[in-house]
Amino acid sequence: MANLTDYSINDAPMMMDIRSDTLEPISNTSKKFVFRLDQAGYLDQNSVLLFKLQNGANNSNLRVNNFNGGLGAIKRAIFQVGDYVINDVDGCDKMMTMLNFVAKNNQRVNNFDTWYYQNQLNWKVLEGASTADCGADNCGTGTIVADKVSCGVNIGDVGNGNAGPQVHSMPITNNHENNTQIGIPLGTIFPALKSRTIPLFLFQDYRILITIEFNDAPKYINDIAEIAGGAGGNTGLRANPNAVTYQDVKLQVDYIIMPSEVQNKDRAMTTAQGGLNLTFFDSVKVEKQIPAATANTLQSVEQRIGADNKEVHKIYMSKRLTADDGLPLNALYLDQRIDGMNQEEYNVNIAGVDVFPDYKWAPTSHYDETANCLGTDIQVPRPVYFNDENTAFNGLGSQSGGVLGKYKPLCLDLSNGNDGILGSGRTIGAYPIIWKYRRKPAGAVAGYYTRALNTALEVDYFLLVSKTANIKSSPTGTQVQVSY
Repeated sequence: MANLTDYSINDAPMMMDIRSDTLEPISNTSKKFVFRLDQAGYLDQNSVLLFKLQNGANNSNLRVNNFNGGLGAIKRAIFQVGDYVINDVDGCDKMMTMLNFVAKNNQRVNNFDTWYYQNQLNWKVLEGASTADCGADNCGTGTIVADKVSCGVNIGDVGNGNAGPQVHSMPITNNHENNTQIGIPLGTIFPALKSRTIPLFLFQDYRILITIEFNDAPKYINDIAEIAGGAGGNTGLRANPNAVTYQDVKLQVDYIIMPSEVQNKDRAMTTAQGGLNLTFFDSVKVEKQIPAATANTLQSVEQRIGADNKEVHKIYMSKRLTADDGLPLNALYLDQRIDGMNQEEYNVNIAGVDVFPDYKWAPTSHYDETANCLGTDIQVPRPVYFNDENTAFNGLGSQSGGVLGKYKPLCLDLSNGNDGILGSGRTIGAYPIIWKYRRKPAGAVAGYYTRALNTALEVDYFLLVSKTANIKSSPTGTQVQVSY
């Protein structure tokens, strides 16, 4: 009866708050910065790493590359609780570009992401032959090239050693106060934060650290003085290693303060039997080399990828012709490119069994598997991904123009269709994953493959794996265990 006559309002507290803090590094070197986070609320994926670049010389010759801009600056990022590593993203520039950048259409990348990363890459279709756009390659009406007039950096006359380059927007000057700030969301850097939050308030007895390590300048910065015969000694608009310094490096952290009932539920789970399990993705990088091959001759290699006792969801193969790093044809992507071969195929052996019935050899099949791994089609113009003979001979793209086959990851999707993270991948035992790769690279062919594709390859494998953090609370404190 008392309940029937009780007309008081008993609203459940549904209000949440967001506390934003700007954190300075607690320690740093010229290219490595360490931040300590508070044990408060939930860490939001929209928290942002902020920094500015400063030119070491008194000029406006430098700019981040057109393709992924400032995202190429991040070499490695570590998110840890005490001595336990939540994420260690080595090769963050390559891995996070694949996961967060190339799956978006060009309009979104140029109209939205450019506010964060300062990327500015636009395309056009030629209406006639253009040596300035294509160099010595076969091209003409219908060839897709970079629109140098509307790109952030005009890479110049590619048929003449990048002569006449220009910086059109956001130059890096020697006064960082005048330079545009770059912001990279932590949800882009760390897979554990992708579309989720992390309850930092549960780690009361641990220091929470984020470590950011930056790349050398030639990995992602164009220098328009670095042309053939230029004063810097480089070519291909490739900046010198210490051309820039990193200034005003900060973390803009958003702590989400949920209602006490919500946080108390998570706390209660840490005291229950078995504790609270947080599952998330992490990345593992494996570095390999493939030696030079004989042109137009099949080369076959098998490379072992250590993933013992890990649950693997995706594997991404990134490869780069290192001998080509300083060439004019690579001014558009610099070291952020993933070189494709005119003829290449792969298969993957797990526990002694090949994943595919035969080698995956068709470029369209490669494209489909990449779409499976990204969750959508890779959003680059066709000749940027396809480097096969048909694409080259039909003049759809230009190798000398820095377009043909400049971004072609090879991928493997091992997810099993189940929802969630833990249990939705493929568990690897003690037997290593064997990546079986073949290529039949073209030599230099006048008008088509201006540069031979048979030189040595630097290969990085990126594995997206499951990880679990187990949190237990007791009267003596909190215990955390992180495991694959």
